[in-house]
Amino acid sequence: MFSINQRAVSIVKEQIIPFAEEMNCKVIVLKNGATVVDMGIDAPGGYRAGKLFVEATIGGMGVVSFGEFKLGNICLPSIDVYIDRPQEATLVSQFSGWKMLKKDPETRVDSIGSGPARAIAKNDIFSQSWDYQDVHHEAVFAAQTTMMPDEADAEHIAKECHISPENLYILAARTGSLTGSIQVCSRTVEASTWRICRKGFDLNHIISGMGTCPIAPPIFDEVKAMDRVNTALLYGVTVRYTVDCTDEEILDVLDSLPFNASKRFGEDFIDIFEEGQRDFYIVDKDIHTVARYEFTNVATGHTFTAGELREDKLQKTLF
Repeated sequence: MFSINQRAVSIVKEQIIPFAEEMNCKVIVLKNGATVVDMGIDAPGGYRAGKLFVEATIGGMGVVSFGEFKLGNICLPSIDVYIDRPQEATLVSQFSGWKMLKKDPETRVDSIGSGPARAIAKNDIFSQSWDYQDVHHEAVFAAQTTMMPDEADAEHIAKECHISPENLYILAARTGSLTGSIQVCSRTVEASTWRICRKGFDLNHIISGMGTCPIAPPIFDEVKAMDRVNTALLYGVTVRYTVDCTDEEILDVLDSLPFNASKRFGEDFIDIFEEGQRDFYIVDKDIHTVARYEFTNVATGHTFTAGELREDKLQKTLF
């Protein structure tokens, strides 16, 4: 069986660390031997850093590229991901399911963890929803945080993964950096695969998934950045799945998947976020989805769509 962490470690060692300086990143080796790559906290990061951040968090199990998003008068760069095994690449790896030890005292926003380390630790309900278990002596962890991960963070992550801290690689970026905006806006297949799972669709039917999202313009204010990236996901994303099942199995869940199926549709993300005390473990779970879904069934050749994009919501929040 393939190892998500083995692939991710190769990306970090071969494509990120050797080129950190030219990507506006900084490599720090902690006292306990763990390696932290600042890709958007104190270091600026950028487009290349964002692309590799995403590729590492999905364990190299997909194609990540930039494109163009157009909707009415809006024209922005997009982050596009193409993933053939979204069950392992997103639910067990990329999903932001690891609640870290830190909370930013100024913004009251939790630091969030993701990445292939979750496929070893299997310590959250999202990774446990699929039976893939990675076993590897090295691990890659991704931190969405305003604070640089330290020795305590590394010790905790390494312990959960049953590895030595010197075999741990942590990629870190704040949401409001360009790297951070790219990596959060890439979570299209991730959020929608979990939504599909929660609505009862058999994940074994999924052959592949792809998603495209406008890259929210970065902003140093972390709360406003959170609002921007999540508004982009809820009101600007299209995901496309290739599946093998009956048409009835698609139709049974299709209309319940996109955000416009939620009673919160039309609301600003920031209002829902504040209501949930800026904590993704408290906030209304209906935000864990995207704007528009498309399913192509190879068994019948039929394609089904549901959901809608909202130019007005994007215009209001992103600009």
